Amino acid sequence: MRSSSIGMTVVMALAIGGITSPSLAQNTLVERIGKAPDGVVHVQFAGRPGTCGDGRDVIGFRKALFAESFQSIGNWTAPNCRPGPVRVALTVANGKVTSVKTYVGGDWARTSDRVTDLGTVSSSEAASYFFALIPQIEGNGRRGDKSRLLLPAVLADDPAAVSRLISLARDESRAQDTRRQAIQWIGLLGDAKVVPVLVAFASGGGAAPTGSDIDENDEAPGKKGLATAAMAALSLLDNGAGVPALIDLARSGTSGTRASAVFWLGQSGDPRAFAALHGVIENGKEDERIRAHAIFSLANGDDTPESEYAYLRAIYPRLTSDKLKEAIFQGMSEKRSGSSAWLIARARDSGEPVRLRKSALFWAGQGESTSTKDLVAFYRGTTDPALREHAIFVLSQRDDEASLNELMRIANSDADKQMRARALFWLGQKDDPRVAKLISDRVLK
Repeated sequence: MRSSSIGMTVVMALAIGGITSPSLAQNTLVERIGKAPDGVVHVQFAGRPGTCGDGRDVIGFRKALFAESFQSIGNWTAPNCRPGPVRVALTVANGKVTSVKTYVGGDWARTSDRVTDLGTVSSSEAASYFFALIPQIEGNGRRGDKSRLLLPAVLADDPAAVSRLISLARDESRAQDTRRQAIQWIGLLGDAKVVPVLVAFASGGGAAPTGSDIDENDEAPGKKGLATAAMAALSLLDNGAGVPALIDLARSGTSGTRASAVFWLGQSGDPRAFAALHGVIENGKEDERIRAHAIFSLANGDDTPESEYAYLRAIYPRLTSDKLKEAIFQGMSEKRSGSSAWLIARARDSGEPVRLRKSALFWAGQGESTSTKDLVAFYRGTTDPALREHAIFVLSQRDDEASLNELMRIANSDADKQMRARALFWLGQKDDPRVAKLISDRVLK
């Protein structure tokens, strides 16, 4: 009895002192989940500050938003995304985890499976467990689930996450998607200290040979995908810590690297990035495709101010490349650009080639800020047959009453038989009872 009493006293002393004996360490989350019966295991823990969710599929953290089948990186709004604990439901069969579902806040979803609730665990223990679980479950699930693979590990409020993510990203035995997700989270959780790590990934691949297609959408296999992910991560670092490195990559990399770098510079919203993009756009010795990418990036950033759209409009007359001019047209269709009138003016400019005038009109039609009234006025004020026919097409791409009415008017009474036929053709693509009647009346005549 005395020996047993002494042993219990030691265990209690270790527990009170915050020290765990080797034997006690075995009774961890790993063992508890491993001993759980087949079914679902519930566990919850404190998330990082800034973590939110809707209790179901939506989870947000900084510039990352996850839903049921997608993830978004950039500015986002989700009114129902509220702070709460991270809750993880693990499907267990024969002592092994086969799937993981992560939620923030709310209540546990109802299930007909047997549930083992392990309650609340420490964030550090949760992080250790879920990082260790990755090799077992990374091949499971649908494509949309893969973007959520790291969520329980990285959302746990544990300071060791960044070093673990770096090791995971460097582990060539891991799946490509896993490594790319790890690099993304390095950008979301890291600071200036991780810049050399991300630059090493960005420089280690991702450069298409000169003349190859340039893909900034991070869809390429192999090292190219990791490099592009690293440039995206550089753009996510707090306080613009990764911007100088992106500027260097945009200036000194090969064509694929420069293209990706200029794209992510535009997503950073940093004034230094905007200035660097100006340099790329105005560099006549740069690959024309990369200059077009720089224009696209500048116009399509989440935090691009109006002054940058004004810059693009101002530089337009100095450009000699149709490709670059068309890139500006596309950029001006952005809702924030306030360039509807400018695009219509370019479409009306008889000094421009018809090809460019048609492009300006198309992008004007794509812009939400362009009124259908302005497009109708363009059609009625133009005598060039190619532009009139193109204006009919642009009107057909709109889904509002005014555009339909104008197409009906053209089909019924326009003086030009060819324009009537084109309007009738595009009306035939629409599902509207008035169009059906118009076509029926034509057939019966």
